Amino acid sequence: MNKRHWNTVTVGELPDRMVRELVEDSYDLVVAGLPKAVRLRLDRP
Repeated sequence: MNKRHWNTVTVGELPDRMVRELVEDSYDLVVAGLPKAVRLRLDRP
């Protein structure tokens, strides 16, 4: 895998809410790059 765009976060380094937001933002970026048919199957157009 290409780790050029990865973020490394140490547990306890950031508040739980911020970690969750980072994960959700990353997920949204990945989903946005998927073909529309796949996004629709994920129920996230």
